[in-house]
Amino acid sequence: MRTSERGNVFFYIFICIALLAALSYAVAQGGRDSIASLSEERQELLATDIIAYSDTVSKAVTMLRLRGTPETALSFANPFISSGAYGTYNNDPGNEIFNPAGGAVVYSDPPEQATTTGTEEYLFLSDNEIEGVGATCGGDSCSDLLMIIANMREEVCTRLNDMLGVTNPAGAPPTDADIDESAFFKPAASPFGAPTTVGDEDTALVSKHEGCFEETGDNEFIYYRVLLAR
Repeated sequence: MRTSERGNVFFYIFICIALLAALSYAVAQGGRDSIASLSEERQELLATDIIAYSDTVSKAVTMLRLRGTPETALSFANPFISSGAYGTYNNDPGNEIFNPAGGAVVYSDPPEQATTTGTEEYLFLSDNEIEGVGATCGGDSCSDLLMIIANMREEVCTRLNDMLGVTNPAGAPPTDADIDESAFFKPAASPFGAPTTVGDEDTALVSKHEGCFEETGDNEFIYYRVLLAR
């Protein structure tokens, strides 16, 4: 092969590599753009899915309570969370929300596009109270049982509030400094502890059993649903 021909081959290889790099960049940018923006229709679909699922869980809690399950025996243990944060699945089937013999709810994670991480789980928490929901006293006896989603996308958070009748001040979700995401609810003689109060810093959340707000302490958006007001 002549020197000029070898030079042409290397030139064409270089062009191919450059084109592949450009194509890869374009695909990556397109993926980021689709993650960065959701249509209003998609926001509404995601919000509707979350509200419907929380309704299902809430009705299961109510059903078990009407059957005679005490609040101290309610269980959110399920076979899809291996950490055992909520107890052992199938240990007490009749009192378990996600057991066919109990609440018969099929466990699923929140919609991936509704959160900034795409890997969130529904959390069931014991040591929080919502201002104006049930009794608000700052003591164990006033802690509410909450279902939450952490790291919500702001636009889905805002859409949830629009659908739930929660005011979005200046078009953005209401704010609160803190919520305790570490106290998982599990069956115990005394499953509730001293609560963190949500809604004492923004009147938009007062007396709201369901809503979404910006937790300024961790700079994230949180969706919550009161499953049991106390």
